[in-house]
Amino acid sequence: MQRQKSTYLRLLSAAFLVCTTWHFFVAGKACATVSAEPWPDVSAPNRITVGAGDLRIALENTGQGLRIVSLTDTAANQELLAANPSPLFSAVLRNVPTKELTTITADSGWKHVEVAYRGVTGRYRLTFRTPTDDRLGGIRVEVTLDTETSDSALTWDLKIVNDNPQWGLWHVVFPQVSVRDLGEGGKVFAQVTSGIELSGMWAQAGKRGGTYPGGWTAMQYMAAYNPAHRTGLYIGVHDPFGSTKDIFAEGRPAQHAVAFTFDHPVPNMGKPGVGFDLPGEARWQLLRGDWFDAAQIYRSWVVQKARWWPSLGPNGREDTPKWMRELPAWVMTGGPASDCAPRVRSFVQATGAPIGFHWYNWHQIPFDNDYPHYFPVKDGFGEGVAELKTAGVYPMPYINGRLWDIRDKGGEDWQFTQTALPAATKEEGGKPYTESYGSKETDGNSVKLAVMCPTTPLWQDRVGDIVLRLFNEYGVSGVYIDQIAAAAPRLCFDASHGHDLGGGHWWTEGYWKMLDAIRAAKPADRMLTTECNAEPFIKWFDGYLTWHWQQQDMVPAFSAVYGGAVQMFGRAYRGGPTQDLANRMKAGQQLVYGEQIGWFGPEAIERPDSGRFLHDCIRLRWLLREYFYRGQMARPPRFAGQVPLVTADWQWSGEWPVTTDAILTGAWRIPQENKVVLLFANVSDSLFASRLELNPTDYGFPDKSPTVTAIRPDGAQVSLAIEITDRPDIEVGPRSILAWEIKPAAASPTRSQRPLGSSDSVILR
Repeated sequence: MQRQKSTYLRLLSAAFLVCTTWHFFVAGKACATVSAEPWPDVSAPNRITVGAGDLRIALENTGQGLRIVSLTDTAANQELLAANPSPLFSAVLRNVPTKELTTITADSGWKHVEVAYRGVTGRYRLTFRTPTDDRLGGIRVEVTLDTETSDSALTWDLKIVNDNPQWGLWHVVFPQVSVRDLGEGGKVFAQVTSGIELSGMWAQAGKRGGTYPGGWTAMQYMAAYNPAHRTGLYIGVHDPFGSTKDIFAEGRPAQHAVAFTFDHPVPNMGKPGVGFDLPGEARWQLLRGDWFDAAQIYRSWVVQKARWWPSLGPNGREDTPKWMRELPAWVMTGGPASDCAPRVRSFVQATGAPIGFHWYNWHQIPFDNDYPHYFPVKDGFGEGVAELKTAGVYPMPYINGRLWDIRDKGGEDWQFTQTALPAATKEEGGKPYTESYGSKETDGNSVKLAVMCPTTPLWQDRVGDIVLRLFNEYGVSGVYIDQIAAAAPRLCFDASHGHDLGGGHWWTEGYWKMLDAIRAAKPADRMLTTECNAEPFIKWFDGYLTWHWQQQDMVPAFSAVYGGAVQMFGRAYRGGPTQDLANRMKAGQQLVYGEQIGWFGPEAIERPDSGRFLHDCIRLRWLLREYFYRGQMARPPRFAGQVPLVTADWQWSGEWPVTTDAILTGAWRIPQENKVVLLFANVSDSLFASRLELNPTDYGFPDKSPTVTAIRPDGAQVSLAIEITDRPDIEVGPRSILAWEIKPAAASPTRSQRPLGSSDSVILR
C-alpha cells in the first residue's frame, strides 16, 4: 500500500512540474507515517488530495496558484465545498508612495508554487513565491496544513514574508471557505451577540457578523451543518491573543453558497518590509451535530489555550466574590439616592433575594457628557450606598472605560486638548476618532467623545483612579466600566503610543494591563463588570452585561462556551403593547441561558401580568444558583413533536418582533458531582405537555437510574417516579417555570430534598 502511494505521489509530482514545482521530502522511514486511508480517485493529474479522518480536501494547481476544489465528508458522502470556491487566502497590499491597493490570492498571480510534505510530522507546506506582477517582488506566502485523524480536522497556519521596499501589507483574509447548500434542515451558525442559528442564508444575500472583539461579534468561530444528515463544517480561528479581525458569514444565493471569512487588518498596516504571521491557527473540522457541538469544539480550545480563560476551582471562579457568583437578579435606575434607594429596597422585599443595583447618574455631570470627570458625586451617594448594602443590595455605579469628551467642561475644552489628546486613538492622518450618542452640549451641539487608546499610561491610570476611588471612598460593591467588551477596536495609527499601527492584538493587551492593575489594587470582596460579551476580557471581569441579546434566532452558544467562567446579567426590558409577553420571553431566556435575571426598573416586579413570572425566575435561579457558578451548560433538552411559537415586540430598536418557542429549555451540569438540572419556562398563556427526548451521554447520567426531583420557584420539591432516559412525559402550566434536578441514585438525602419555603435560601445540593 505504501509503495502504491509513493508511486502515485511521484506521478503527481511530475504533473505539478508542468506549471509549478513539487517537492516531496522523505526522511528515514517517514513515509510510514502517511495516513493509512487509501488515496481517492483523482480526476485530474494536477491535484493532490489530503485526508484527515472522514474529512478530505483536494487542491488543484491552476497554473498560477493553488485552488481548493473539494472538501468532502467521506462518511456522509457529502461534498461541503461550494461549486465556486473562495481562494484559500487573499491579501491586500498598498503602495507606499501612491497609496494604490492591489490584491493577491492563493489561486492566481504566482510564478512558482511549491507543495511539500514532511512525513515525520505529517505536515504539508504550501509556498507561493515570485508574483506575476513584477512590482510585488519579494512577497512570499507560506501556508502549513496539519491533519488530525481522530477529530477529522484540518489545522492551518499562514505567514507572509514581505521583502519589498515599495509595498506594505494592508489586510489579509485567511481562512476563507464557501460551503454549499447542505439541503433541507441545513443551518448556519453566525457570530451575532450570543450566537444565532439561521436556516435561510443559502437563499438570502447579506452578511452576518462584524469586527471582533466586540459585543456583536464575540467569539472566533462559525459553522454550517445539517443535523439530520449528521454532516457539516466548523470554521474557526483559534487566536489566543484576541487580535482584531472581521468575521463574517455571507449568503451568496446565486452560487447556493455561504462564504465564511476572517479578515485581519495587519499589524503595522502599510509599512514596507513588514510581513504577517497569523496569530494562533485556523481550524476546519467535521461537525456531526449543531450549534451546541460547535460550541464544545471551541470551548475545548479556549480552556486549553486562550489567554483570557480564568482559573476555575471546585466552587467555580474564586477570584469573583461569592455574592456576585450567586446573585440572582439586577435592577437598573439612577439619580440621587433619595430618589432611587427606596424603589430598589422595595424590589428586594418583593423578591426575598439579594440583588445587584446598576446605578446610573450618581455623578453631577450629565450622562455621556464631560467624561471622565465623574467627581464630585451627587449629595447622599455615599450614604445611599451604605444603606442599600445593609438591605441586601449590591450597588454598582456606571463609568465609561473608553471615552473622553472633547469639550469636557460644559462647552469648554478644559483638559481634552491639553491632557487627553496625545492619548486618544488616531486615524492615519492624525485626527482623533470620535463618537456621539445623542447627548448634547450646553449650546445644543452633539457631544463628541474621543476614543482613548487603552495602551497609554494616561488612560490606564485615569480609569484605575476612578474605579479605586469608588471602591475606597464610597464603598461600592462593584464598578461597571462601560464599552470595553462592547465596542470594537479602533485601528490607531499614533506611533507615539508604542503599539503596532492599525491591526494586531495591542488593543486587548492594553486593556489587560489596565485591568490587571485595578484587580491587584481593589478590595477582594468587590467586582468589575462591563458592557456586552466580547470574549478576550473575561479573565478580568466578573460579569458581562448581556443587555443586547435581543436577536431573532439566538442560541446560547456564548453560555455553552463560557458558562461558569463569567456571570452574565441583564437584558434591555422595554415597553409597548406586548410588553408583558416580551418580559416573560426575555426572563425565560435569561433563566435557561444561565444569566442573572433582569436589568429592569424596580417597578417591573409590580406588573400584574409579567411581574409574577419575573419573580418566579428570580426565585428559581436563587435556589439553583450553584449550577450557574460551579457548573457549565449542557445541551438544552428537546421535545418530541412540534413546539408552539410565540411572538412579541421586544422594542430593541423601534418595532422589533422576536419569535421563540413557547416553552424555553436549558440544562446546567456540575460534572464533578454528576448532577444536572433541566429548566423549563413556559412563557405562553397555554398549558404545554409533551415528551422529552434525551440522550443520556449528553448529561453524563449514571448507569443506574438516577433520581429526578421536580423543583418549583417557591422551593417545593416532588420526587418523580420516572425513567429519565425513556422519553418521560412533562407538563408545564401557562406562564410558569419548572426545574428537574437529576442526581445519581446513590446520593444521600440532604436538606434540599425537603420542601422549601418561599424565603428559604438553601442551595440545592
